[in-house]
Amino acid sequence: MAEALYRKYRPQIFEDVVGQEHIERTLKNAIEQDKVSHAYLFTGPRGTGKTTTARLLAKALLCEKGPTPDPDGTCEECLEIANGTHPDVYELDAASRTGVENVREEIISRVQYAPTRGRSKVYIIDEVHMLSTAAFNALLKTLEEPPSHVVFILCTTDPQKVPETIHSRCQRFDFHRISTDEMVARLGAICVAEGATFDGDALELVAHRADGGMRNALTSLEQLMAFSGNNVTMEVASRMLGALDSSGLSEIIGMVGRRDAAAAFCWTADYVETGADLAQFSRDMAASIRNLYVMSLAGADVALDVSDTERREMEALLPLFGPDRLARLLTVMGDLLAELKTSTNARLTFEIALTRMVRPESDLTLEALAERVEALERSGGVMGLAPVMAPAAPVASAPVAAPVAPAPAPA
Repeated sequence: MAEALYRKYRPQIFEDVVGQEHIERTLKNAIEQDKVSHAYLFTGPRGTGKTTTARLLAKALLCEKGPTPDPDGTCEECLEIANGTHPDVYELDAASRTGVENVREEIISRVQYAPTRGRSKVYIIDEVHMLSTAAFNALLKTLEEPPSHVVFILCTTDPQKVPETIHSRCQRFDFHRISTDEMVARLGAICVAEGATFDGDALELVAHRADGGMRNALTSLEQLMAFSGNNVTMEVASRMLGALDSSGLSEIIGMVGRRDAAAAFCWTADYVETGADLAQFSRDMAASIRNLYVMSLAGADVALDVSDTERREMEALLPLFGPDRLARLLTVMGDLLAELKTSTNARLTFEIALTRMVRPESDLTLEALAERVEALERSGGVMGLAPVMAPAAPVASAPVAAPVAPAPAPA
């Protein structure tokens, strides 16, 4: 069975880690200066290199040439760490070992013993936020004062669930989402190594869909290569990932901007017939509207993670919208994305949201009212919106005649 790409191309030295230079430099300096901490907390989105960096730190401490900031990755110690078989490196999955008994048995009862072969013992606890409160409490004292030969590396995607008492005893490193450019460069190098041909636009789409995670990108790339016979084209990527190019997004957003409900519904019908994923399309549309909103507030030259072509298309759309309207559209898109998670009729849910976006008078919210007022200010009452009428002047009342005194009675 072929090895998955994300495992085959897992970084074996610090220089191979993509997009985390701030962490790489700090750890290498700490090793050179003999200032390695007894406990680290690695946090960040999935697929950004937390567990990989933990293994690299273990290699740096246990390499035959070490401790060294540049482990060779080829010695027996490094190879065993990479394969998960080194006797002095313990990798624990907190998601499946959440209880206090697991912590006592696998960590506390063994931590005092000297390393079997190396200079240090390294405990890598993945998804540490899954530990129970009792397990955290049991780990606390050991984490605060471990033996001098022990290094703890805690990895998590949800640092808010890690108690502050644990935070305060660890050096925290935040792993960033990997940028599109860095990811595309890495994917291109892997395609060359695998003998695959590729389009740059296709790799950009894969990187965009990965949401900052290299593992997600490599999984998608492997799927495209299997489907296309190592020829990764934009057509293949669009079919497999349910993509919509920027011109298509600009087209539907332009229809919303012009309040052309008939054209927007016809466009949606044609798009649904292709079998595309409406949920993914909605996420793309929300991202584009968000970029438009940022441009409307900060100017067309604001830094955005978009291509030059996409930027030009958004600049052409800006005159159709104002900040208040774009803010309301973002609210509608947020409601849509939440409802699509449980909807049994995605098309109907999307069309209802489309109606709210095109016809604010059908949406009885303060945001919709603000959009209508903004439209009045911009167009002076056109686009089917009634102009604001000045209050009528009060009607003057007729003077009341003075009462007539009754005539005197006859003598």
